Formats: sequence, C-alpha cells, structure tokens
Amino acid sequence: MSSCSCSNNPSREQLLDQINRSSFAAYDMLLYLDTHPDDAEAQAYYHKNACIRKDAMREYARQYGPLTMDLIDDTRSDSWEWMKQPWPWELNKKGRC
Repeated sequence: MSSCSCSNNPSREQLLDQINRSSFAAYDMLLYLDTHPDDAEAQAYYHKNACIRKDAMREYARQYGPLTMDLIDDTRSDSWEWMKQPWPWELNKKGRC
C-alpha cells in the first residue's frame, strides 16, 4: 500500500475494518464540512481518511478482488472472474446461514 496506510500486510478482515472505519470518518467529516467549509483541521482529517480508504480499497482489490466497480481491472480478463470471489459475509464462519 502507499504512504497513507499503517499496516504492511493486512489480512482481509483488517482491510475491511480499515475501509469501514476510514469510510465512516471521511463521510462524517463531509457532513460536518457542509456546514463548516472553512475548517482547515476538518479538511485535513477528511483528506487523511479518504487517502487511507482509497489505499485500503486498492489493496483489498489487489489481494481479494474489487469491492466497487471503480476498482475493476477489466484489462486483465475477458470474463467476470472478479464476481466469482466469495461475498464478505460468506467468509465469516460465525452466524452463517
């Protein structure tokens, strides 16, 4: 991962947790910035979390497949192989249906 990330080789669960946490923080800051657009500290916090999220999303896509269509690398395959990966809830052994 790039310079925004904290971990060198995170697991699938760690990446998903990092994506969830940084997404929440970034989106929450966007809501705050709607009413406080000149808050430089809030802007920096948003950019930091957006960077962490972007890196975690790219790393997840590299290791396990894309979570969003924005990260699909359609130049590497003529099929929809990315769609054949297990869904995140299919990997959790606790509470499986």
